[in-house]
Amino acid sequence: MQPKRASNGHVPPANDLYAMITVWSRVWNVPHLERRVRIEFSQRFTSSIGRYDLRRNTIRLATWLLEHDPALLREVLCHEAAHAAAYEAHGRRCRPHGEEWKRLMRAAGFEPRVRLPERELPVTRTGRKRSPAAWIHRCPVCNEERATRRRMPGWRCMRCWEAGRSGELEISHVPAPG
Repeated sequence: MQPKRASNGHVPPANDLYAMITVWSRVWNVPHLERRVRIEFSQRFTSSIGRYDLRRNTIRLATWLLEHDPALLREVLCHEAAHAAAYEAHGRRCRPHGEEWKRLMRAAGFEPRVRLPERELPVTRTGRKRSPAAWIHRCPVCNEERATRRRMPGWRCMRCWEAGRSGELEISHVPAPG
């Protein structure tokens, strides 16, 4: 099964991508996952870099991943393939980034991260044109920060929360420029 051609005409190395899923599916004991999922690339992603569509059994990745560090592409592909494997092995009762998914990511050799810190993204991706963030969510323990366009009082610092702390974040408003 070939990935759909990206809108810029670039054809990704399909065999390599499906070969990675083949290896992970063996590690995860979800045989032949690579035969059931479809990989597509899209230039339309602005705030996410990958997505798994359960209904269509499709992994969609940002096209710009093809132009940067292959390790980043592998991690994002594994992240999305782990969603497919978790749903196949555990059904809809498993949470998207729940324990089942985390176990699969660790088994594949990756840290189970829901989001990549902006400092790990290529410089070309950090300068996206988006409305400015209005809220900063900062962990007072580990100083991890996340900027958003809206206030998210239910968010917690996962690193601190998993370490047994409350994970509560300090939320501050950032005034609009000008």
